[in-house]
Amino acid sequence: MPPEAIAAALLSALIHAGWNAALKASAGDRLVDLGQMAVGGVVFGLALWWFFGTPAMAAWPYILGSCAIHFVYWTALLRGYAAGDMSHVYTIARGSAPALVTIGAVIFAHEIPGPPVALGVLLVSIGVFAVGVSLNAPWRATAWALLTGVAIASYSLVDALGARVAGDVLAYKSWGTLATFAPILAFVVLRRGPKQFAALGQGRWTRGLMAGALSSAGFALVLWAQMRAPIGPITALRETSVVFGAAIAAVMLKEAVTTRRWAGAALVAAGALLIGFF
Repeated sequence: MPPEAIAAALLSALIHAGWNAALKASAGDRLVDLGQMAVGGVVFGLALWWFFGTPAMAAWPYILGSCAIHFVYWTALLRGYAAGDMSHVYTIARGSAPALVTIGAVIFAHEIPGPPVALGVLLVSIGVFAVGVSLNAPWRATAWALLTGVAIASYSLVDALGARVAGDVLAYKSWGTLATFAPILAFVVLRRGPKQFAALGQGRWTRGLMAGALSSAGFALVLWAQMRAPIGPITALRETSVVFGAAIAAVMLKEAVTTRRWAGAALVAAGALLIGFF
């Protein structure tokens, strides 16, 4: 696998863990936080459009499909964070994605991984579940986390195929970001009202805008990597974000991260090594 694709996926993993921690750590209205992230995403998408233009028409069915899936993703993620710990919700959501994406890539992209890489994807999935599964977690948190994982697998596959059809990751991501975040921003403003949205978001705009831009930039890195390497293994490498997420949850959010969870993180790292070197 190309080293630059591995590096892009790992950097995306770090970015992803960071903005999820910022969302979970918020003491305010999470719907307003999502709206502020949407503003950041819209600004990022407009910047990409200005510099890289509009994607090919053949990519638009993928863009619109991804937009619908992302709405499910954001809804499930926010409800999951409202119901349980980040270390539980985040890791289950991410852990269910690699195997599902790999299966989807076999079916739709005819990408069949070799035995070492398939084992690496499996280890990442098992490790993530070991990190995230908690017998004491509320069942609602687990259910929302699993739905988030299905959404992650779905949009990961749709966007990877769409970027390949477009032939230009940044042009694809420009309208992909706009089509994802503009409806979310409109929904939040309608739910809270313009004045309440502005009032509740006071003092948190910098973090929200940065989180929105970073989430979009991180996913653009993944799409860039998936144009140079198989979809499933790159998705699995991105889920090494669980290692970063566990560390952030322990150090910054003061959540309990058990020995079992650290062992799961080690499995994730082992799986990433198999993917990266075979």
